[in-house]
Amino acid sequence: MSAESKLQMCTRCIMDAGVPDIRFDAHGVCNFCHMQDKLEALFPLGDAGRREMERLADQMRRAGKGRDFDCVCGVSGGRDSSYCLYVVKELGLRPLAVHFDNGWDSDIAKENIRKICQRLNVELHSVIADWEESRDLTNATIKACVPYIDLTDDVGIASALWRTAAKENIKHIVLAHSFREEGVTPLKWNYFDGRYVRALINQHSTMKYKKFKNVDLHHVFWWAVVRGIRVVNLTNYYDDTGTKVERILNEELGLADTGQHHYDNEIFALVYYYARHKFGFDWRVVELSARVRTGVLTREEALDIMQEKPFFENKDVVGYCLKKQGWTWEEFEAILAAPNKYYTDYPNWHSLLKLFKQPIKVLSRMHAFPAHAYEKYFEA
Repeated sequence: MSAESKLQMCTRCIMDAGVPDIRFDAHGVCNFCHMQDKLEALFPLGDAGRREMERLADQMRRAGKGRDFDCVCGVSGGRDSSYCLYVVKELGLRPLAVHFDNGWDSDIAKENIRKICQRLNVELHSVIADWEESRDLTNATIKACVPYIDLTDDVGIASALWRTAAKENIKHIVLAHSFREEGVTPLKWNYFDGRYVRALINQHSTMKYKKFKNVDLHHVFWWAVVRGIRVVNLTNYYDDTGTKVERILNEELGLADTGQHHYDNEIFALVYYYARHKFGFDWRVVELSARVRTGVLTREEALDIMQEKPFFENKDVVGYCLKKQGWTWEEFEAILAAPNKYYTDYPNWHSLLKLFKQPIKVLSRMHAFPAHAYEKYFEA
């Protein structure tokens, strides 16, 4: 995925034939570009986006009437979730901020969470993972030789948000993922379902977990269908591209820049390094391609960035992560040299999910599931 790559590259963005399941049309435009175009049509910005945000905010206020909170908002201390919390407050909602602490929060992220909750007068609920369990879960995904070694932390985040909403009887969860700023990641890079997670744990964990709570199909059905909890990607309806977000966060709220996207959680140095050196995946290509499609970057600017040395190509930083995880470089290099595997090499629910493709599409549009779940699992 570089300017010198001999693989076919999309004529619009910078994704190339090395991306799993990529397809090109007769004009050389990739399916991820077409997916973003479809999402742009489904989730408009401008006046139409503002009207939809107001409609959703009214829904949340009605559902929260007589309760302490209108919605749950996930916060990480990073750019996207902090700005989303700001927008939620601007809409006049009463959010409960929920943070999942996996033991890798940067000091900047911790201070950002404290500041934004204090300045916006938002109550914070932190779900703190058991460190020994958290480390063993990450090590299990590393030993499984699959692309995304932060998988179980995503499970922890989903569990924290849904279980907090259910416990507090809150009917809406607000997410901060933006397809315009972050793109939609190829399915093989970070597939997630409860059966798959359980298989990785059963085959590669070294301990019994007392605090970790998996998220499986029956949990999601219970929360989304029976309890009626809705998941709203509010970022789909406001423009979060460019530098205006940073100006608001830094100048109005006093938040500090975490340095790199996702680096509010320091394990991402290891996540990115591992994926690049084991699979040849460079996570930056997804985000940069999304920004090219939205016009924040030109294609040439994105290609130039891809030629720059990534922040995670730093053996001191990666060495710190390995030491914290209990790995030597020799052990880690043996993992990098081992055969690559994907979710398709382990038991999972994807074949079953495909049987319910259309109902899942309907439920996604109704905000029962994250908005991009259908596109990611069935159209990527």
